Amino acid sequence: MEIVECILTDNPCFRRGRKITVKGLMLHSVGCPQPSAEVFVRKWNRPEASRACVHAFIDGNTGKVYQTLPWDHRGWHGGGSSNNTHIGVEMCEPACIKYTGGASFTCSDRESALAMVKRTYDTAVELFAFLCGQFSLDPLADGVIVSHKEGHARGIASGHGDPDHLWLGLQSDYTMDGFRRDVNAAMGRAAQTSPAAVSPGMMPEKSAQTTAMTEAAPIQGAQTAAVLHISDRGVEMVARYEGCRLEAYLCPAGKWTIGYGHTQDVKPGDRLASREAAAELLKKDLEKYAGYVNEFLEKGTISFPLNQNMFDALTSFCYNCGKGNLRKLVSGRDAVTVGQKMLLYNKGGGKVLAGLVRRRQEESALFMS
Repeated sequence: MEIVECILTDNPCFRRGRKITVKGLMLHSVGCPQPSAEVFVRKWNRPEASRACVHAFIDGNTGKVYQTLPWDHRGWHGGGSSNNTHIGVEMCEPACIKYTGGASFTCSDRESALAMVKRTYDTAVELFAFLCGQFSLDPLADGVIVSHKEGHARGIASGHGDPDHLWLGLQSDYTMDGFRRDVNAAMGRAAQTSPAAVSPGMMPEKSAQTTAMTEAAPIQGAQTAAVLHISDRGVEMVARYEGCRLEAYLCPAGKWTIGYGHTQDVKPGDRLASREAAAELLKKDLEKYAGYVNEFLEKGTISFPLNQNMFDALTSFCYNCGKGNLRKLVSGRDAVTVGQKMLLYNKGGGKVLAGLVRRRQEESALFMS
């Protein structure tokens, strides 16, 4: 999932600046044949756009999420009290449908429409799983995840039929009950990958995780000279979060990057021959960053022993955040504090990035395991 931040700073809703305590999520679809989220962003980012403002659009062509309000900002999307409690997300709709009145429509290319609906549905599942995690919401609890239609039935939203009408009209298998189950399953998959992800300040002073970590057989400490290497699992995690691009690009931090996050001596126009070449470059880079972790162990900057999972997590962190931030993270701290503080390094270009939030959660969970 890719989240593109494009806050509607000129919309009167944003300018009101009201905040909410998020208690739920409402799923919408736009109600017109327009697959492009950017069209809505341009249309709504104006002072005269005073009727509506949601938190995000899901683009029908790409599946990208265009975040248009801060998540805890009070939006204008439900047309009732749901604005005070729920985040609102709009899914864009296929261009091949034509509304004939109310929620009724015809479709000139059902196969194409269903492919687009699947794209927005899948992204919505991932986004809602992410938001449930962010705000500690149970996707299966009553009233937490609702459609606009369900919100109206509950008396908390205006009389609309979306997105249920779109799924039904295309004779798809999608339902809101199924959607909630899919969000719950997506959260379960994330939990399997990050079983111990925590928010800063939320971990108790002593827990089973703490005991397991401190009792794990150490494979390195400040007093030993063995050199550790990142495991295959650690390499796979780094590669998954970095992604592979064979042409040089500017990362969110403003650095020219290529391959799996390689930045040294990269300049505009550079290109790698293949993904295999990118993989080899990644392996060499990780040797360097694993070396920084070993260096801090040898010098005692890291004052506690590491197991393999902890070493992998710190190497991944160092590769993403740099040697200086690794030193800052570990200096003078015990292992539990390091695992907690790691979660705070989630910004790129001064903005919190969803990809970095997920990466820090997985690294922290791996470190604490």
